[in-house]
Amino acid sequence: MSFTGTTDVAASVLTSHLTTSTDGTPIEYFSTGAGPGIVIVHGTMQSAASQSELAGLLAGSHTVHLVNRRGRGRSGAYPAIGDYDPAIEVDDMAAVVRATGAGAVLGISSGGIIAAELGLRDPNLAVALFEPALVADGSLDLDGFLAEFRPEVARGDVPAYMVTALLGTQMGPGFLRFFPRRMLESSTRKMMAKDAGPLPVGGATMAELAADVPYDMEIVARYADRIDRYRMLEGKTLLISAEKSPAYLRHAVARLRELLPGAESASIARAGHSATQNRKEQGRPEDVASVLRAWLAL
Repeated sequence: MSFTGTTDVAASVLTSHLTTSTDGTPIEYFSTGAGPGIVIVHGTMQSAASQSELAGLLAGSHTVHLVNRRGRGRSGAYPAIGDYDPAIEVDDMAAVVRATGAGAVLGISSGGIIAAELGLRDPNLAVALFEPALVADGSLDLDGFLAEFRPEVARGDVPAYMVTALLGTQMGPGFLRFFPRRMLESSTRKMMAKDAGPLPVGGATMAELAADVPYDMEIVARYADRIDRYRMLEGKTLLISAEKSPAYLRHAVARLRELLPGAESASIARAGHSATQNRKEQGRPEDVASVLRAWLAL
């Protein structure tokens, strides 16, 4: 199925909350709307604010909880990258689900892996996955990417590892691959130097988002070639892809459909991997909201 729509993006008031994860780390989330609860777990280079328009569109029928994952806003810091275990982020989201009483979760990209892992823990939780960043069947040269990325992280070269992550995960416009790396790194450095001004509610600075990228890449690395584990998802499940996303992400959703023949599925027309995000970030939140409303009503 594909979905399109022209619904106006709804404005919403976001109320800030804090809960505490298993290890004592504070986790910030923002709530809006009324009705059954759904927790939205954002992906790489995103914050709670990234899906604020999607939350507004769902707020008429559901209470939406937008999480700031670690390293953003009032949420606590990540451990050192060498001590990081993605299971702590599953614990974080479990804490938000407990605090809110939500019965559903939407996970986006790397956040989709966290949501899928949470679904394995709790079969009563309804799980929607938007293009979880699962590398399967050699769909991405992950080893080659990480061999370049990890040394850049180790030496603290943020512009370099940001560009490597952008190119290695096939994000951004395709024409960027024809630009010299030094030009891309220079542009990244300048963009980060201009990181100032007021943030939207639930937003994060570019410096915060850049510092969090290594942790998202570790999630991708830890769960590469482990997609078969998700055949054990027992709860109500929705799998969402976007027509213009990189092939390896669409492949992950296709493989999950094979593993979960009872899952609902949908494709967002004329959209890429940013589909869940706000319109100014090339999102199509009205189309994603249409898919989610239909699934949540089942």
